[in-house]
Amino acid sequence: MRILRLELRKTNICPYCIAAAAIFLCLLGLSFLFAYVPKLESGSQNSAVLFSSYSGIMAVNGAIALMAFSALSSAMGYRYVIREYCGAQAILLFSYPISPKRILMAKTLLLMTFTSVAAIGSTLCSFTAFAMAASALSFAEDQLVFAHFVTALRNSIMITCLACGITLCSIRIGFARRSNSMTVISAILFSMLLTNFVAAIDAYFAGLFLFTVILLLTGILLMWNLANSMDSMEPSTAKGRCGI
Repeated sequence: MRILRLELRKTNICPYCIAAAAIFLCLLGLSFLFAYVPKLESGSQNSAVLFSSYSGIMAVNGAIALMAFSALSSAMGYRYVIREYCGAQAILLFSYPISPKRILMAKTLLLMTFTSVAAIGSTLCSFTAFAMAASALSFAEDQLVFAHFVTALRNSIMITCLACGITLCSIRIGFARRSNSMTVISAILFSMLLTNFVAAIDAYFAGLFLFTVILLLTGILLMWNLANSMDSMEPSTAKGRCGI
């Protein structure tokens, strides 16, 4: 806990909080935009059916949120995890009277905590705000019931776990290359492969749940392996030059 407090005090997360707030506003705006699609005469029948229900709107928004938070968290992971082990900063970290493994795990835990709070808060709050406004203004054709909020919470947790798993895997890939581009691009590619399944989460829930567990465990094991290698790593080996 002491290491976490020190890392939180040292880390400036304000830019990423602003980015999370921007994602929230985009999700909220897209919800109203999607709800308006069935009213368009030029829209397709499939789009009208999909966006005429709260479940369809929250599922498509969830796919967008997955890509957004995977990219945001991977960029944050490069800045506060990978970049710390580049250049002179690596020598400074290895000079601390604390195990490098514990430092890396504290950084990773802080990153995952931020991702979880931001992803769940943004997706759940954006849907709640949209659903309440749409219900009051009779903007959506579907009838709002309590089950929609339960589904929104379930989807938010699933998206958060997927984003965390993708972020952990992309950090491990980016650490091997010391590259910001490799970290973010790998996260975006992973999330793009899952967007269709997340957009149809009700149809693929069982399979997606199993894949989420496997992906999250894989990410945790990759970071655990990296953390264990830190204790035996020399500063000169860890401080490889960071790529763009």
